[in-house]
Amino acid sequence: MKYKRFLSLAAALLLTVLLAVPALALSAGTATVKADWLNFRDAPSMQGHVLGLAPNGSKVEILEDQGEWCRVRWNGREGYMCSRYLVQESVAQPAPSAAPVQPAPAVQPAPSASPAQPEPAAQPVTAPQPEPDPAATATAQPEPAEETYPQVGILTGDAVRFREKPDLSSEIYGHFYCGNRVSVLGQEGDWYRVEYGGRIGYVYGQYVSIRKPAADGGEESAAPADGSLAESIISCAKKNLGVPYVYGGASPNGFDCSGLVYYCYLQSGMRIERTATAQYRQGVYVEKDKLEPGDLVFFATPGTNSIGHVGIYIGDGEFIHASTGHGYIMVAELSNSYFTTYYYGACRISE
Repeated sequence: MKYKRFLSLAAALLLTVLLAVPALALSAGTATVKADWLNFRDAPSMQGHVLGLAPNGSKVEILEDQGEWCRVRWNGREGYMCSRYLVQESVAQPAPSAAPVQPAPAVQPAPSASPAQPEPAAQPVTAPQPEPDPAATATAQPEPAEETYPQVGILTGDAVRFREKPDLSSEIYGHFYCGNRVSVLGQEGDWYRVEYGGRIGYVYGQYVSIRKPAADGGEESAAPADGSLAESIISCAKKNLGVPYVYGGASPNGFDCSGLVYYCYLQSGMRIERTATAQYRQGVYVEKDKLEPGDLVFFATPGTNSIGHVGIYIGDGEFIHASTGHGYIMVAELSNSYFTTYYYGACRISE
């Protein structure tokens, strides 16, 4: 009996010791993302602002393991990623727990984030847009009229599949997000044949907005901005120079980039969309060399082809924006190397 009691106590002690041993932490060095898309956040929390999306296979530098989160360097800037989706080949990892393939998507009040300034916000991770059953949509659209290609296409949905062929069973090259621009080469039934990043494939036409070509072969041009509206918007923006940058803000107490645009339009008697991507879609595309005061200028999130920042053009190559780098509303120049590199496009919103 004493022997059996001794064995019971020994087993209990061993179990206690094993449970007390922590999971093997990630060490400083390079790790690989093991998720379709992994949120890159500015804080070690699900409530942290999403700075970008790291695709599966991305390499990140581990700076510090904080348990559930790791402080990492990715695409030249520091932030946080969920540890369970980072793998180091040289370090044995504990068996993965039953968890979703990807962290829960962040709520996006309004975009704006980037490394130094501005800090564009990444698009939220969303479920891929449904592609209708071909049998149910075979006769949904009439034969398209004669079109001239190539044309510029703007994606209007999130996680839209980019496929090898115009077929639901064909290989998926990747996903597009709202606001992405592609070169449309032609149309085959319900699909558009597009070129993006040097690769040609197909996107379901329901999620592509075509910018019609103008008579000179360029994109359809916007009508000149209404003078009184443009002047009112610019006057409002100038009155708020120096107001602090506040993420999600849209009042004189503090603004983010799209919040400033939204507020100035509202004060000028016009309600527009709240987020930068939606504002870009609401307007008519304007070539950079045809900008007029009152037009909106947009910039991409570094490392992506998604809109992350917006400002109000005031003429002479300058625009007003809510800068995270400086922390307040300020005037900047389009010729600045950062804004030249990440310039996305411009639009004109008129009454």
